[in-house]
Amino acid sequence: MKKLVLVCGPAGIGKSSFCKKYISEHPDENIFIVSSDETRKGFYGAYDRFPPDNNMMIIYSDMVRQIDILHATHDNVTVIVDSTMLTDERRLYFLNSCHKFDVNVCILLKLHDYSQCFERNKQRQTDKIVPEEVIRSMISKYTDPSESTAKLFDIVETIYKD
Repeated sequence: MKKLVLVCGPAGIGKSSFCKKYISEHPDENIFIVSSDETRKGFYGAYDRFPPDNNMMIIYSDMVRQIDILHATHDNVTVIVDSTMLTDERRLYFLNSCHKFDVNVCILLKLHDYSQCFERNKQRQTDKIVPEEVIRSMISKYTDPSESTAKLFDIVETIYKD
C-alpha cells in the first residue's frame, strides 16, 4: 500500500514533532518524511534562506519530485509531507501533482491558543526561528479543507496539539 500524509499547520505548531511521533507509533510502515524546511536547506544551505522573491514553488516542485521518487521505488510506502499547507490551494497542489497514492490523509494540527506557536518558535534552533509577523499571517490564513477538497482525502483528521 502507498500512503500520502499531508501534515498541515502554521510554523511552531509542531508539524516536525508530529512526524517523528508518527514514525514511532507506526513501526510497521515504511515511512519517509519530505519536509519543506529540509528541502529549502538542501537548495540554499540553511533553514533561514529562501528562494528569490520567496517563490516557494521551487521548493514545492522539488518536494513533489522527491515524493514521486519514493512512490516509484517502493511498493509499500508512507510519505509524510511536512509543510504548512495552510489552504486548499497548497493541499490540492500536492495531492494533484504527486503520483496517485492508495490512501491520502490530511492531518490538520491545531491549537486552542495559537500564542503557543510563538513560544514554541522561540525554542527552535536559531536558524529555524520564523519572524512573528510571518507566524501571525500563517495563523490568519489557516483554514480547514472545503467540503470538495475534504472529499478527495480518504482521511481528514484534526489533532489539537495543546
